[in-house]
Amino acid sequence: MSSLKISSPDLEATARNIDGAISRRDEFVIRNLRSLGRRVEWVMKQVIEPNRYTGALADSIRSEAEGSKVTIGTTAKSGQWDRGLILERGTRPIPNLPFEPIRMWAEFRGLPAGPVWAKIRREGVSAHPFLDETLSRGETQVAIQNTAMRIGMDLVGYSFQALGGKSVAGAQFLSGGEG
Repeated sequence: MSSLKISSPDLEATARNIDGAISRRDEFVIRNLRSLGRRVEWVMKQVIEPNRYTGALADSIRSEAEGSKVTIGTTAKSGQWDRGLILERGTRPIPNLPFEPIRMWAEFRGLPAGPVWAKIRREGVSAHPFLDETLSRGETQVAIQNTAMRIGMDLVGYSFQALGGKSVAGAQFLSGGEG
C-alpha cells in the first residue's frame, strides 16, 4: 500500500483547539446574539416610529439573549395594558373609554377627538403589526445572516489561533512504501 503521512505539531494544536472551540461555543453564540438583539432593537424602533406618541413604547424595547435564542420586544404598560400588544393586535371595542387620553392623542395627531373616541368605543383600536415587519425587514435579515457568519468565524478563528498567522510550518511528509 502506498501512503502519504503528514504530521505537524501546528495541526495537532489546531485539532486540540477545535475541541476548545466547541466547549466555548455557548460563549461565542451568546456574545453574537446580544449584538443581534441590539441591532434588531434599533430596527424595531424604526418600524414603530410612525406610531410614536410619547416615545415610551420605543424606549421600552429590550433584547435578551439566553442559550441559543434572543428575544426582542416591548415592555411598556399603560395600567394593566401592554402597549406593544395593543399596537400589534389592536383591541376590541372599548365601551367605557375615558375621553381625555383620546383627546390628547387625537390633538397630537391633528385629528378631531370626538370621532376618534366614538370609533374606538364602537370598533376598537386598529392593529399596527410591527413584529412581522421588523423580522421581514432587510436590515434584520442581513443582521441574522451576519450573526450566523460571525459565530462560525469565531469558532474557526479560535480553532486556528494556535497557528498564529503562519502556514503549516514544521510539517513532515513521510512517504510510505508500496504494499
